[in-house]
Amino acid sequence: MIMYSLKDIAVIIPTYNRSEDLSKTLKSILPNLSKINEILIIDQSKDDKTKKLIEKIKRPKLKYIPLSPPALTRARNLGISKLSIKSKIVCFFDDDIDIRKDYFDKIIEVFNKYPEAMGVGAFVPPNKNFPRKYESFLRRLFFLESLEENKARVLSTYGKTYPYKLDRIISSQWISGVNMAFKREVFKHQLFDENLERYALAEDFDFTYRLYKKNPGSLFITPQTKVNHRVSKVERYPTKEISYMNQVNHFYLNFKNFNSSFREKSIFIWVLIGISILRAVQAIKT
Repeated sequence: MIMYSLKDIAVIIPTYNRSEDLSKTLKSILPNLSKINEILIIDQSKDDKTKKLIEKIKRPKLKYIPLSPPALTRARNLGISKLSIKSKIVCFFDDDIDIRKDYFDKIIEVFNKYPEAMGVGAFVPPNKNFPRKYESFLRRLFFLESLEENKARVLSTYGKTYPYKLDRIISSQWISGVNMAFKREVFKHQLFDENLERYALAEDFDFTYRLYKKNPGSLFITPQTKVNHRVSKVERYPTKEISYMNQVNHFYLNFKNFNSSFREKSIFIWVLIGISILRAVQAIKT
């Protein structure tokens, strides 16, 4: 059985016009830089602020890689292609997070404890503004995105669950792209879908669910270390554009990943009915 250590770890961080956010993120990572193998910054920015930030830090293990035009899935795949031969565990981070000092130790512990693990994520505590009871009921009824204790399941192309409370390591069906780590061998068989362009909403859901379907029981989420997602407001698309991308991407992912049986096709119709009802209720409430 292969046993992994911190020196096997590479970090890939795609970023776009968020030099200040990236600077905060790197402050939480750099104390571990001497222990891990490398950090790759995939910069898609319109300005040179991120480049100057990396030049100012001046660390041999911190590598700057420019990319144009911007696209999250292309950035992730480019990072994979630039990994050094020594990198065996690949961590993807958003550019607006804070990790704990023990993050890498705890991620490695899961890979070593569960040899079947192909992907691992640390717990990202959800926003405390939980949906109202009627909304939670409708979401569960129509297989839409919701929260549940100690579970991360996939219900439909629009519906995945994430733990509002996590008190043990769980086997999951997907991992949030805020932070996710994979064995390098995963990328011999699949990459991120570059048909999901630009902000690429739901690309993490697509990648990890495909991996789960090929290797059931291979994804894990651990509460033994946590990640704070600051949710930067920089370069988040306007609501109208996000809404459009949300529909287009989920229709695409449905026909890609959830269209092989009568049951899956029926669930998709049920989900769309649920979305319409939920929006109507919300409109009446407001």
